[in-house]
Amino acid sequence: MSTLDREADRRRTTAENLYQHGRQALAAHELARARDLLLQAVDYDRGHSEAWLWLTATTSDPAEQKQYLDWAIAADPGNVAARRGLGLLIGQIKAADLAPDPTAEPPPPATAPPAPEDVSIRRTFDCPRCGGRLRFDPALVDIRCLNCGFVEGVAEEPVTAEQVLDFTLPTRQSQHWAAAERRFTCGQCGAGALLPVGVTSQICPFCASAALLAAPEAAALLPPQGVIPMGLEAEAVSVKVRAWLGQGRLAPDDLIQMARRRPLQPVYVPFWRFNSALTARWRAQVREGEGRAAHTVWRDGEETFFYPRWLQPGARALPADLLRQIEPFDLDGLVRYKPEYLAGWPAGTYDLSLAQASLDARAGMVADATRRLAPKVASSSMPGRVVSAWQVSGADFTGQTYQLLLLPLWIGHYLYGGRRYRVLVNGQTGRVAGDRPLDQVKVGLLIGLALAALSVLGVAAWWAR
Repeated sequence: MSTLDREADRRRTTAENLYQHGRQALAAHELARARDLLLQAVDYDRGHSEAWLWLTATTSDPAEQKQYLDWAIAADPGNVAARRGLGLLIGQIKAADLAPDPTAEPPPPATAPPAPEDVSIRRTFDCPRCGGRLRFDPALVDIRCLNCGFVEGVAEEPVTAEQVLDFTLPTRQSQHWAAAERRFTCGQCGAGALLPVGVTSQICPFCASAALLAAPEAAALLPPQGVIPMGLEAEAVSVKVRAWLGQGRLAPDDLIQMARRRPLQPVYVPFWRFNSALTARWRAQVREGEGRAAHTVWRDGEETFFYPRWLQPGARALPADLLRQIEPFDLDGLVRYKPEYLAGWPAGTYDLSLAQASLDARAGMVADATRRLAPKVASSSMPGRVVSAWQVSGADFTGQTYQLLLLPLWIGHYLYGGRRYRVLVNGQTGRVAGDRPLDQVKVGLLIGLALAALSVLGVAAWWAR
């Protein structure tokens, strides 16, 4: 170790000792002594983020507190406590919205599912000319009366800016999700219906009037920021599904006719979009040297990956594997959320909280970075060397932001041979994903042909000896 490295280690060790003594002085309410110790700590190590953070407790001056928090974040952009403190200080987070600290009290006991809630009608979509039903038209990208053809324009606006994740995670809203069924009473015909959890846009099954709904629990939920307007009508979706079902020589001949009897249903599905930079730290054993001089040493390093458009489903009911198969969505088509885009199209809100979705997204990003990092470590970092015992030893996330989006899907299922198969269609691109049965007769014939071919090859090889 060089003299410079030893000196740097000495300064970091001294800074850590001073920081710990400063914390003890704060606990004893010795503010002046704590301030002096913490200032000495950051003088020895300007990158000691925690010392900068705790300096905020030694002053009541907001400007000085903000300066300390800025330095704490500059030293460690991943310091969640510092970012949260800055959010509170500048008004991005309201103290009244903060969720209780889960470490300060035992978790609440498990409760039964909440009782159904009566929803209110926030808006109906009635034609101002004839009183008929207005519906968003994917071809016009406007709302149109199904009775008289009246068109009302929908002005497209840029999607609202992404929200800072660290400013929202401490709040109660980040930990809530839709949990109650909803009782709907139509404002036109008075008919009632019990709706599934999270439904926010409904078409009355009796009079076909369209309404945008609000439930009491919605006050504790985050509103959507953006939407990709529905781009496909039912007939176009049916054509794509029939073409998809017909792919592959092992599909049953009557599959398309059977599936035609079960049309798909449109819905706007909530997705959380995350933007984050991930720095993954890795370790690996590398074999170096030749012959008797060969030996194995540990090597380490880090690599940064950027995930600007990571989508995490906000609905538990839909199978994650099928949702991944219908991606990607063209997020350049996002527009600012407006109720008009939901006119005549069912929509739901999320039943997976932002807090849980962010954890799931981080786990997915780490898994993706691990997969992408393996060949890099083997080929780029140590070319020509044998790499073993490779592992990702840690991951840091920075610059995390999020949006709640509504994305268009067509969802359905069909029965074949007594079994149920699910189908999803991307309502923007038309990409289809799902399960398809195999014709067992065709499979048997294919296996028989393969066995026959192997037998012929075996006989030919025997005669060739």
